[in-house]
Amino acid sequence: MLTLSLLDPLVVPRGSTSGGALRTACDIAREIERLGFVRHWIVEHHDVAFEANPAPEVFAVALAQATSRIRIGVGGVLLNHYSPYKVAEALRTLGALFPGRIDVGIGRATAGPLADRALQRLRDAEIPDDHADHVAELIGWLGNDLPESSPFHGMSIMRDEPPGLLPWILAVSEGSARRAAEMGLGLACSAFHVPEQAPHSWAAYHQAFRPSRHAAGIAAPQGFIAVRVIVGETQEEAERLAMPVRAVFHQRRKPERIMLERLPSLDEAVAIMGGMIPAEGSDWPAFIVGTPARAKAALERMAAQTGAREFMIQDFLDDPALRLRNYELLVRALA
Repeated sequence: MLTLSLLDPLVVPRGSTSGGALRTACDIAREIERLGFVRHWIVEHHDVAFEANPAPEVFAVALAQATSRIRIGVGGVLLNHYSPYKVAEALRTLGALFPGRIDVGIGRATAGPLADRALQRLRDAEIPDDHADHVAELIGWLGNDLPESSPFHGMSIMRDEPPGLLPWILAVSEGSARRAAEMGLGLACSAFHVPEQAPHSWAAYHQAFRPSRHAAGIAAPQGFIAVRVIVGETQEEAERLAMPVRAVFHQRRKPERIMLERLPSLDEAVAIMGGMIPAEGSDWPAFIVGTPARAKAALERMAAQTGAREFMIQDFLDDPALRLRNYELLVRALA
């Protein structure tokens, strides 16, 4: 049986506020826990007007307090912007507060030229490409087992607490997947950006996996595939619901990176896209769009090709009641 998790961009519903979106997310976390979802992850975005998620490591506390079993994920930390030590302090604090329930997704991404600069302490310095070193340092801090070669060997964070966190590498490419495998970390395999690459990344991870030497690592491969899924009671409804999110990412991926001020309406999305876009029929579409039965068939096809049993879904809808209805429909179809 396939299991589901949620990747929540914390879209601010039309007519609401960022605070309202955060409180709504706590309600949704309780409901998806009841439905049997494995994880509720929150993404890190900056300078996005209609997303209330600039500090997932802070909001994770509220989500964990609102629930009792579901794993809460800071999913992910854009480590290219931060000190691994400070990130680890925040995450180990979460782990101490909610033992055995906190995930951390480790990634790298641009937040946009201005936001990237605003996140830097030295605004005019050229930032080196030292992501791999920072990931290794972060994992060492999370388990308090930095190697002797580290200049910080001997330092620790909450040394009286066990590792307690499950680190995952956010991977789009085979290279990132292999890095997760070689470090003995979980694989959060993205089928968002280049969906057809996902089965190759999944295979590369399982072929290259080695048990981790770190206390915060794992001994056997563990992974899930993240997909965008928009379901409706009918195919026509699902295709309408998918139009706003299609328009958002169509604009973001233009060379000039257009960031919309709010989630567009259906009519606005149709205008941006130049018409209605039907659901893709490929094995690995950018958006799985359709009835619960169609979505189930797509997920089962992906599972058959990879062996994945857990899928993390993202819908980007801004109507909480509609989201919960759709999650219930999808859970019922998979059951």
